[in-house]
Amino acid sequence: MTTPAATRVAAGTGSAVARSLAAIAERDPELQAFVHVVADPEPPAAGPLSGLPIAVKEIIDVAGLPVTYGSSLFADRVASRDAEAVARLRAAGAVVVGTTTTTPFACGTTTVTDNPHAPGHTPGGSSAGSAAAVGAGLVPVALASQSQASTIRPASYCGAWGFKPSHLRLPRDGMHLLADTLDDLGLIAGSLEDLTRVVEVLAEPGLAARRTGARGAPGVGLRVGLLRLDDGGLPRAETLGALADLVDALPGDGITVASGTPALAAFDAAVAGSGRACFDIFAGESAPVLAAHVAAGEPDPRLREMVDHAAALGGAGLAAALARREELRAAWAALAEEHDVLLTLSTTNPAPPGHASTGCRRMPATASLLGVPALSAPWLTVGGLPQGVQLLGFEGRDEELLAAARVLADRLADRTEETA
Repeated sequence: MTTPAATRVAAGTGSAVARSLAAIAERDPELQAFVHVVADPEPPAAGPLSGLPIAVKEIIDVAGLPVTYGSSLFADRVASRDAEAVARLRAAGAVVVGTTTTTPFACGTTTVTDNPHAPGHTPGGSSAGSAAAVGAGLVPVALASQSQASTIRPASYCGAWGFKPSHLRLPRDGMHLLADTLDDLGLIAGSLEDLTRVVEVLAEPGLAARRTGARGAPGVGLRVGLLRLDDGGLPRAETLGALADLVDALPGDGITVASGTPALAAFDAAVAGSGRACFDIFAGESAPVLAAHVAAGEPDPRLREMVDHAAALGGAGLAAALARREELRAAWAALAEEHDVLLTLSTTNPAPPGHASTGCRRMPATASLLGVPALSAPWLTVGGLPQGVQLLGFEGRDEELLAAARVLADRLADRTEETA
């Protein structure tokens, strides 16, 4: 398993904020995860997160800081107030130490940010800076976002925990939004403990009935189902082998693992190719905003591609993609009868070399299409690079997903100690 970044931030003397700023000053000139660093942060408020350094993706407003959405079009923009998520974190005692890079408007081609574990490889996108900052141990937690893959993918590539909530479980006010059906605030963290603490501060209550346990049906234990998702046919043999070894360590003592059952096979068959529907929705709903940015001179070719795709898709094509989404959502909800959490890879493979793109988005896009919570756990290393394991839950049951992750993490830790 990858060493939690939070452990590296916490090492040494002085406050966590001071250590974070020192780490940024030392490492970020090479990594280029930050757009703006707060040289003299305000003292933290008292609260459950008091003194916790956080970074914020530069599509999320931080009062008084430049927030340009990763675009030269907004080079002179300074946020006038905190986004709701930032305000809640500050009230709980967290301290903003800076803003992090994003592809333009969280949908552009790439960023200047490097991968902290593999120089010359992409850190993923669009939350490139947030994932790289956490993966490098510069901050323990960073705010991100996801419309398709922009939290889960970079967390996987950078060896961090990544959390995409049930749709609308985390506040979006003060974010640059594009696609109402898909856009969500995301979190990237160096430890499951810090991630859970931040979710407790941010999560919107009362959007769906939720249970708090992580043990599934009484007397049965935690029921894990294995999935391929779209496109689970792309992982290389060594990636699949690493996942298989991890899965072999899970069953027993209250954890059951199922694979290849009729229900799981039927869902994998249904979801194949659904990344196209997710992109159709993203492009179709984003086109009015992106067209204005393109007309104003935004040079990133990805935006023009999405505007053109939406025009070719038309209203009927967008409606068809939304209808497929509803069919898949119903099929997913039915899986809750036999499973408490579904497990697969976070990304098809570890981070690819180069910065021409931010990697394949299809496997992490499923959670955004369905509107369900997803968690990337930094549990694998493939070819010397981090590779995330994706845990998916059911709508509104985000806390259950986090609790299940703790059960599985404890099992893996126990098995590691047994074989040490």
